[in-house]
Amino acid sequence: MNYNVGLFSEGDSYYSTFYPIVQEFIDRRQEIIYFTLDKNDKILEIDSPFLKNKFLGNKFFSILNFYFIDVDNLISTTPNIGCKNYPYRKPFKVKNLIHIFHSVSDISIYRVGSLDYYDSVFLTGNFQKKSILELESKRKTIKKKLVCVGAPYLDYLIHNKLDIKNTDKINTVLIASSWGTKGCLENYGSSFIKKIAKKYKVILRPHPYSLIFEKDKIEYLKKELKETNIIWDFEIDPSSSMSIADILISDTSSIRFDFSLVYNKPVITLSVDSNMMSGYERECLDYDWIKETDHTFWPIVDQTSIKEINNKIEDVLLKFNKDYNMSKFEKLICNFGESAKSLVDRIEEII
Repeated sequence: MNYNVGLFSEGDSYYSTFYPIVQEFIDRRQEIIYFTLDKNDKILEIDSPFLKNKFLGNKFFSILNFYFIDVDNLISTTPNIGCKNYPYRKPFKVKNLIHIFHSVSDISIYRVGSLDYYDSVFLTGNFQKKSILELESKRKTIKKKLVCVGAPYLDYLIHNKLDIKNTDKINTVLIASSWGTKGCLENYGSSFIKKIAKKYKVILRPHPYSLIFEKDKIEYLKKELKETNIIWDFEIDPSSSMSIADILISDTSSIRFDFSLVYNKPVITLSVDSNMMSGYERECLDYDWIKETDHTFWPIVDQTSIKEINNKIEDVLLKFNKDYNMSKFEKLICNFGESAKSLVDRIEEII
């Protein structure tokens, strides 16, 4: 059977993105097929006559099965599909390969060429158009159809928002790092964490990919920080930590938007030198979205001012205003809280 719409996921890490979409299709009694590389993907457990699930297999078999996916419109969060040196080629029967962002971010934090072979992009907000159009112009790639639908994973976070109070007398600081060279753990090491832990309760949350691709680094940090009172968070879903924390410290990670938008709490950004992002689209763009957003939305700490991090935390907590914080973000995200509905509306227009 040929399906009009298919969803492709790398696995359970993207459950919060795909679950609201799947549920919206089911609620509308629209038949879809869901492909995953993860046999433990929780969406495989959903039982509905309108949803067909398919585990693509391991390694070579998944690559082969992916190439032969037979749907008209395939929605995926996976960058690099079709790119040289990336194993997953664009399925030859797919007419419309659609990218959807699994976070509030710009293409500048993607690897070079990540969306070059996509036909359409479902945008989180109109702010994402500028970088995509600039790269299309420079590379003379196909003109993608850009449609603003919002961020379905934010629908999930809002619906499943936790309300866990911090009962400690001292504030809790959540430190959440990106992985690789753009992460604060790579750029700032462990000394600033130790300093914060002397004054505040600390939850340290590495990126889930760090647990896969940077195991040695995580083991080293565990040894470095074993004498501190730090709590490690290795869960896929950050909701519990975000609910408990009073303030977030991060880098280029989109968790900053989640914390600001869903929990309306203060954020401090640790700046990352653009030279540390070799191989990312940021170095191909004249427009620097990271620099612009960092200075628009959050207070910045760099390599020089990191030594005063505890004073900065105290100052930000003292001056934070919830109403002003939300006013900064209100026009950033399309269809906030109703993104899955908007996405399915758009798909129905196509089919």
